[in-house]
Amino acid sequence: MKPPPIHGVLETVVYCTGEQLDDMKTFYSETLGLRPVFDKHPTAFRVGAGVLLIFDADESAGQKDPPPHGATGSVHACLVTSAEAYEGWKLYLPSRGIAIEREMQWPSGPSSFYFKDPGGNLLEIANGDLWPS
Repeated sequence: MKPPPIHGVLETVVYCTGEQLDDMKTFYSETLGLRPVFDKHPTAFRVGAGVLLIFDADESAGQKDPPPHGATGSVHACLVTSAEAYEGWKLYLPSRGIAIEREMQWPSGPSSFYFKDPGGNLLEIANGDLWPS
């Protein structure tokens, strides 16, 4: 029996401490320009068809509903942009004091670079789909 189809990734979660939450909200809304899903609780942001969530790691680990989840250490998310916008991001982030840690040229053709958010999560911006079809 084959599994039913999966159509995409709905949500990705990055974690922080409670003390980092305000800096994280500012980073994702103002620095990265993501649109909050909710005005009153801006810890969910639209990214294309999916959602990027910011969770307090300690709070998430102790919750009852939904089931507890959390992470220790850095988690990773890769955002994709156009080839034209990619070069702009490489200029924009350092202008905001955000260091680009490494840039990669992938065998499949696209490039990507890595940087960190205020919670220490490792983010990546790619100028195309890095994964072969």
